[in-house]
Amino acid sequence: MKIDRLRDESKKLKVFSIEGELDVHHVKNLKSEILEELEPAGWIYELNMDKVTYLDSSGLGMLVYLKKEISKHEGRLVISNLHEPVRNVFSLTKLDSFFEIT
Repeated sequence: MKIDRLRDESKKLKVFSIEGELDVHHVKNLKSEILEELEPAGWIYELNMDKVTYLDSSGLGMLVYLKKEISKHEGRLVISNLHEPVRNVFSLTKLDSFFEIT
């Protein structure tokens, strides 16, 4: 899995563009990279999943954990650019209403 980062101070936005599979073998890496970037008060953390080809239950669990940790820091987690098979995983688990998906 590859993760590119973009930071926009003026918008308090951090974008993590993820490429590859978000599964049991890769969740630890993504989780630690995002947690290292947590800042207090009001940042938006966007996960651009345009190049994510697969998402399993461990990936979903990690995303739920990240949302809770980001909320503790008064931030927002936004998930963007989901491909249909990955979007279906969110729909089937009813997590599409839990996450902010654009």
